[in-house]
Amino acid sequence: MTDIELSLLKASIDQVVDLETTSGDLHLAQILFVFDEGETPDVFYLKVEPGPDGEFVARGTTGHSLLLSDIAAVRPYQP
Repeated sequence: MTDIELSLLKASIDQVVDLETTSGDLHLAQILFVFDEGETPDVFYLKVEPGPDGEFVARGTTGHSLLLSDIAAVRPYQP
């Protein structure tokens, strides 16, 4: 992840972005919190999907955490 992508991630609290992991997984993610300090900087997010009315719907009932070092790319969501 580049510095520009980290800035995008930090600016996207409560917004939806496309996250790509270093293992190749893609997540449509609503960003809840970005913690970029300490030994394990990470991001907390909800996996979401577009609903029938255009609003995003959570996939499941739990949030997810991902180390920033495990993020390959962050992109603004484009339908």
